[in-house]
Amino acid sequence: MYRILIVDDNPAITDILARMVRHEGLEAFEAHSGEEALAVIRREHPDLVFLDILMEPMDGWETLSRIKEDPATADIPVMMITAKSLDPAEIRAHTAQFEDYIQKPITRRELCRVIRHYFKKESEIGDEVERARMSGLDSGVLDEFRRLSRDIEVHQRLLLLLWNVFRTIVEGDPRKGDLLEAIGCMESAQNAMRARLQEIRRVIRMNLDREGKGGDAGGEGM
Repeated sequence: MYRILIVDDNPAITDILARMVRHEGLEAFEAHSGEEALAVIRREHPDLVFLDILMEPMDGWETLSRIKEDPATADIPVMMITAKSLDPAEIRAHTAQFEDYIQKPITRRELCRVIRHYFKKESEIGDEVERARMSGLDSGVLDEFRRLSRDIEVHQRLLLLLWNVFRTIVEGDPRKGDLLEAIGCMESAQNAMRARLQEIRRVIRMNLDREGKGGDAGGEGM
């Protein structure tokens, strides 16, 4: 049973979301501040965290940074919850730290879709990483391979979000130039990640073929 932590400074919201999670047969915890979330994460080590951005006194971004700065909790995946469009500067500063985002208001259907998709993708990545391990990749490259497999998909969704925001800004608004610059930087980063992932996959296939272990190391259409 997957264990999900819901973090929001509004208890009514955490109660509703926790009920949604439990309805799917999953275990849910609640926290109502950044500090409480850090304590629960250290104690329970949940499989996934949904973290609201607009909290006080410690907002979601600071809470996220503290989760990722602690070696004991850095590997725990975090989904950001927001009632507003993500700011380009926030995305550029934190994109490597969170797995995905979900916007309020949140329906049970949307929440469950995000949860199912995340764990399905994690299972696929786990299978692919195991094939990579069998091919003889060292631990450092394995970690990079796992991270790239996750980050490319997250970057793609964030890029779609930024393009949608870009289209709503009128000409002459100074934010339009800043947003276009952020999009360009993210696209360049994503292209570099795709190229590196394909390079690692080629090595995996070559190693598996050489050792007669066969199997497809995963497609490149990400």
